[in-house]
Amino acid sequence: MVQRLPVTRDLRRGNVFTIDSSEVVKIDKHRNNQYIVHTSTDQYYLNLSFEAIEEWLYEDGFRMLDVFNIVNVNSIVAYDEENGRIGLGEELDKVQKTATAARIHKQHVLNILKMLEARKANSTSKDRNDGGRGQLAVMNELVAKEEHPLFLRSYTAMQIAEERRLSQEKINHLAYHDSLTDLPNRTLFQERMAEAFKLTKEKGNKPVILFFDLDRFKVINDTLGHHVGDAMLLVLADRMKEILKPGETLARFSGDEFIWLIPHIHDKSEAADRARQIAEIINAPYNYNGQELFVTASIGVSFYPDDGTDADTLIKHADTAMYQAKEKGGDRFEFYHPDMNFRSLERLHLENHLRKALSQDQIMVHYQPLVDLTTGRIFGMEALVRWNHPQLGLISPQEFVPLAEETGVIIPIGHYVLHTACKDNKRWHDMGYKLSVAVNISMQQFQHSGLIRMIQETLEETGLDPEYLTLEITESVAMKNVTYVMNTIEELKRIGVRISIDDFGTGYSSLSYLKRFRVHTLKIDRSFIRDVTTDEDNAAIVTALIAMSQQMKMRSLAEGVETPEQLHFLREKGCNDVQGYICSRPVPANEFEALLSKPSLLSS
Repeated sequence: MVQRLPVTRDLRRGNVFTIDSSEVVKIDKHRNNQYIVHTSTDQYYLNLSFEAIEEWLYEDGFRMLDVFNIVNVNSIVAYDEENGRIGLGEELDKVQKTATAARIHKQHVLNILKMLEARKANSTSKDRNDGGRGQLAVMNELVAKEEHPLFLRSYTAMQIAEERRLSQEKINHLAYHDSLTDLPNRTLFQERMAEAFKLTKEKGNKPVILFFDLDRFKVINDTLGHHVGDAMLLVLADRMKEILKPGETLARFSGDEFIWLIPHIHDKSEAADRARQIAEIINAPYNYNGQELFVTASIGVSFYPDDGTDADTLIKHADTAMYQAKEKGGDRFEFYHPDMNFRSLERLHLENHLRKALSQDQIMVHYQPLVDLTTGRIFGMEALVRWNHPQLGLISPQEFVPLAEETGVIIPIGHYVLHTACKDNKRWHDMGYKLSVAVNISMQQFQHSGLIRMIQETLEETGLDPEYLTLEITESVAMKNVTYVMNTIEELKRIGVRISIDDFGTGYSSLSYLKRFRVHTLKIDRSFIRDVTTDEDNAAIVTALIAMSQQMKMRSLAEGVETPEQLHFLREKGCNDVQGYICSRPVPANEFEALLSKPSLLSS
């Protein structure tokens, strides 16, 4: 900001005014305490009288309230009206210096005190949306009522200065706080961490970091919209502030990730109690338009000095522990352990290899026969992705598919599997085998805007008739966004593609939704088939699912059939089709082709 200098043309009788320091080219010393200020076109005397100093510092709140002193009105903390004495200091009612004020300034001083009281009230207000409006309202009222030109100028100058100060405060606040929740952001959290580490040396404190992430929060955003997710985060932040203890810091790290700093903790059991307290708050229901929503959290905990002696290491290790909690299903907390670093590094390496796998021809498609339970003949096959790594060997889909979904690599992998399955099936069609190939569609694929176009292009490129392609979606995927899923299913059916609901019975879908989806096949999950001959409850569930599919004119297909006893049970109950090791394990295309010539894959 450019300084302004108080100058005059006549030291004895001239009026004082100010000029910008940017206009000055030089200043000459004229005689003791007298200076000549030169601009490129003129010259003036630098005026150092009381009046000039007041003019010079006017915008900063300095006022000459009598002939003996200039007072910074922002420092007035008390006023003795009878004796015309002003108390000055840093806090109201705590006088550190005194000054005098002429009687004419009595109301002026009282008004200034009123403004300062409003400022104090604003600074202690918990209303984060007030933005100093209460204080400015007091100033606006004084400006509107004041008629004395000297005082009016004073209040107006203070009003402008206050607006500037509040704007700067807001800018500073936004620089250190999250705009949605008003919680500290990463920058402020790092500063608080630095303060906490300073106390470890001075007082022997042992800080603890709790890093937590909301489980499956993306589902809320994807199904109900980001405005609902934001509203939940606001409620969550307000709830957690209620249990925040003095000296602790809760920050929003990013998205649905939060981080909690406890400057000192006595033992791990105390940290466990705090983690449970956080989980309890997060697990409480959220009300949205009369509907209760629930969310859980994965929490990672790291301790000073065991898990790190600097802020970055502690945060990193708490983050690692949090991901360990998430991998174990979420809704839990984990203390950091050095072994986790190895697993994280292993996962990172796996991710790096996975990103290259497709381009290096390591991704393969195996096929498992789908068998008609009446004839024992193969009527189709499920395409199953496999990853054959040159050094690590065959990697389990349970290990790499969740990683592919998390990283987005599932989109190109899914496209490759679909294209390969359609191409192989067309070749078998040309050999005379009219088979239907089933391909799994992940949540990310199903929500991809180009899904329909990609399927149409794949069918056109491979020449496969759409009725011989079945897309399998899991029950959990189907229930993520029912309206969107129903619309997409209808579009796919218009193309001629068949739809199957996979893993049915493992989720929480309503039977009314199943009726509205009107899919072609209902696949009964292997978890029910495993104990169907020994567990009465499982037997009852499978019997009911088969009967329901018959009533709704859908084919029923049992997954994971492995024993003759299971096969006999399913035949008795009227199940249409089976899939499992009793027929064949998933095999490469050439081995599957050899199975096609067999008259039956089932013993009678």
